[in-house]
Amino acid sequence: MRIAYLTYEYPPDIPQGGIATYVQQAAQVMVKRGHEVEIFCASGTRTISEIYDGVLVHRSKSLNPSEYQFACVSIFEERHFKYPFDVIECPEIHANALKIKEKYPEIPLSVKLHMPLFLQMRLYNYYTPLLSKLRFFLGGLKRGRINIYGKYNYKTDPDYIMTMMAEGISSPSLSLKNILSKEWKIKSEKIDIIPYPFHPSKQSLIIPIENKCENKVTFVGKLNVHKGIVNIIKIIPIIVKDHPEVMFTLIGNDSFFGIKKILMSNYIRVKLKGYEKNYEIKGALSYDQILKELEDTTVCIFPSIWENFPMVCLEAMSAGKAIIGSKNGGMNEMLSDGAGIIVDPLDVIKMVDELKILLTNKSLRYDYGKKARAKLLKNYNEDVIGKMMENSFENLIRK
Repeated sequence: MRIAYLTYEYPPDIPQGGIATYVQQAAQVMVKRGHEVEIFCASGTRTISEIYDGVLVHRSKSLNPSEYQFACVSIFEERHFKYPFDVIECPEIHANALKIKEKYPEIPLSVKLHMPLFLQMRLYNYYTPLLSKLRFFLGGLKRGRINIYGKYNYKTDPDYIMTMMAEGISSPSLSLKNILSKEWKIKSEKIDIIPYPFHPSKQSLIIPIENKCENKVTFVGKLNVHKGIVNIIKIIPIIVKDHPEVMFTLIGNDSFFGIKKILMSNYIRVKLKGYEKNYEIKGALSYDQILKELEDTTVCIFPSIWENFPMVCLEAMSAGKAIIGSKNGGMNEMLSDGAGIIVDPLDVIKMVDELKILLTNKSLRYDYGKKARAKLLKNYNEDVIGKMMENSFENLIRK
């Protein structure tokens, strides 16, 4: 097969998050399975075609996803004319392949669900108070319009429109499948479940499950609302009472906490005044640096309000760490069957109780770490997921 992956994000130019990591790993899997793969992505600074990480990558200079929709068309046309593609895959968010699908409706399109923009915005505004929503409504009335804060019309959403043009739809998690089946009125059987493939590094797999560190709790993810950082802030003072030596290591890009009108890193410093010895904000780290932090981590905690299929959880599983993860989203599936502890991310007391148990029970931590690593290697390896991806593409082409 000749496969075209369309994605605004792709390393190293725009390595923003999970989509970039997913496409890079998916492309590698399909190349190893003998298929021809080309990536069509964006860059903030250049337009170039190059071999990157063993794959032909076409970068189109674009300042945002809307520009990329148009910028990628000409180079795609050129490549498709010379070497026709059998199938296209793209994420639903920002409708990356909309213009290409409109121009080439005959090429099968597979949409990989990650997190549509409307869902991102709901999570971003999770803590918006009722008073703000009322002001929004009253402001609309003054202008002669009835606006409901957060009201969403899926039929005008470009993410939805492009997805409905696709011959195939797949979701990494059952949670996201259920959400979009309801919100976008898609029949459940039209959405396949295909998890992300994950190729753990050798460095992560040699991290010893039994380590000597007894007091390091690690969070990896953007410092924003939907990653659960607000409730981690609440946990720290409670844990410190019984574990005064505990150190919470917070790794990830900063963000603006809109409701409080302050950077999240500054909000953390304000709320945790007097606990400076018990937390550190590391900022964004490279993959190798994150693995170094995981080496001496006692427990990982990822209390996302909701998250589709976070790669960071898979990385922690490969490192053999005891993990406390959210029941909302893909972590519920990743950490099931004893591979980790699944909690309600809004239940601060429950998270505190589970964390205290892990900090004081070595054998339990090691048991979770062993099960997490074993499940990762069995369920998310390249052979298992690669075959699912391959079958999905072949079915679209046959149809």
